[in-house]
Amino acid sequence: MNEQIVSTFHPNIQPFVKELLVNGNVDMDITGIGGGNLKIAEVQSGRPTIETSGSGDRFKLSIPFAGQFISWEIIFNSYRKNYPPDFTFNDETFLSDPDVDILEKHLPSLANWNSQDPKALYYVISELLALYRKHQVNLLDELDYSRIQFEYLSLVRQAQVSEDDVEVLVGNRNKSRFLCGAVNFLIRLKVDFSGLPPVLSTENPGENVAILLVTFHSPEGSRITPQLHLSPGVEKALGGAGTLQLPPFPPDGSCLMDYVPIVVDQLQERVANVTQCYEKKKEYLAALFYHLEKSILEYDGVTFSHASFMLERRDFHFLLHVTLPLYFPKEKPTFQFQSVYHARYGNPYQTRCDDYPFSPRWDISEMVERACQFITEYAEIFQKNSIQSVHN
Repeated sequence: MNEQIVSTFHPNIQPFVKELLVNGNVDMDITGIGGGNLKIAEVQSGRPTIETSGSGDRFKLSIPFAGQFISWEIIFNSYRKNYPPDFTFNDETFLSDPDVDILEKHLPSLANWNSQDPKALYYVISELLALYRKHQVNLLDELDYSRIQFEYLSLVRQAQVSEDDVEVLVGNRNKSRFLCGAVNFLIRLKVDFSGLPPVLSTENPGENVAILLVTFHSPEGSRITPQLHLSPGVEKALGGAGTLQLPPFPPDGSCLMDYVPIVVDQLQERVANVTQCYEKKKEYLAALFYHLEKSILEYDGVTFSHASFMLERRDFHFLLHVTLPLYFPKEKPTFQFQSVYHARYGNPYQTRCDDYPFSPRWDISEMVERACQFITEYAEIFQKNSIQSVHN
C-alpha cells in the first residue's frame, strides 16, 4: 500500500482508501482472474482549498479486468462522511439508471452505507465488480454478438471451466456493428501445478496460475488471437516465457470449448515433464555425491541444477562445476573444469566440456559412472592445458 497516496485524502476518507488498497490488492474478487494492482489517480478535492495534500475526496480507480484496466471515478463528500460515495463509470451502459431494488439486491453495502466501517468502500467495489461481470456477459446478448455469446456459453458449460473462471470485456460500442471494439475473454486455466519444482527468487512469486487471454477482433469472430500469461513462478519453473508456444487458434470453425482443453493438456504435459526432470536431477546429483562425496564444495539444494567439487588427480587440484539443464536427461549436463593454480587474462583458467559419453536412455547409475570415468581421464588433459596456458 502506498502511504503517500493515502495521505493525499481528507482524514475522513483515508480509512476507506487504505482498506481498499490493503484488501483489494490481495482479493481476487477485486483484482480479478489476472491479478494485478489497483491504481489510484487524479485525487482532487470537491471544495475550494489551497491544501496540496490531506484534502482529496474524489479520485479515479483503475481496476485490472479481462486483460485491461477499467476506470471508475469515486466521489465522496469529505464534509459528510455518513453519505455514501457517488460513482461515474467509463461504461455508460452500466448502472445508467439503477432503481432501488437493484441497489438493495446487488449492492447492499452501498444501499446501507456504513460510514463507521473502514472496509465499507472495499465491500462496495467488490459488489460493483460482481455486477459488472454479469453486465459484460449480458451485453453479448443485448448487442446480438451471437457468435461470441455461443463461444462463452459453450465454454462455461464444460467441466473444466466455470463462470467464475471467465471474465468478459466488450470493447467500445458503436452504432455500426462493423466499428465495434474487440471483445476479450480472460480465462483461468485449471492446471495442476502442485508437482512443479521450487524456484529461486528474491521476490514472492505469488500463486501459480495460468491465464488465457482470447481476443475476438470482430463480433463475427473472424479473427481470434490467443495469448498465454503465466505467473512468475510458473514461467520460471517451465524455463521462461519463450519456451511454451501456444497452438494457433484453428481457422476451421473450431470453438473455445475445443481449444481451451488443448492448451490445458499442453501445459499439463509440460508441467509433468519438468517435474520428472526435476526428480531425475535430484537422482543424478545424489549418485554423483556418492562417487565424489568427500569433494563436495556446494550444490543447489532447491532446483538441483548445480554442484561444485574440489577434485585431485596425481597431486593436481582443480574445481569441477556441474550444471544440469532444465530438461535433463533429454539435455546432457555440462562440466566446467577450473584450475586453482593458473590464470588467463586475470581470470582462473577453465574449460567447458559437453562432448563426453552420454545417452538419455541410460539409467542414472550408468550416466554417473561414465561421467566419473570421463572426468578422471580428462583431468590429465586439463592439467596440461592449464600449464600451457601460462606460457601462451
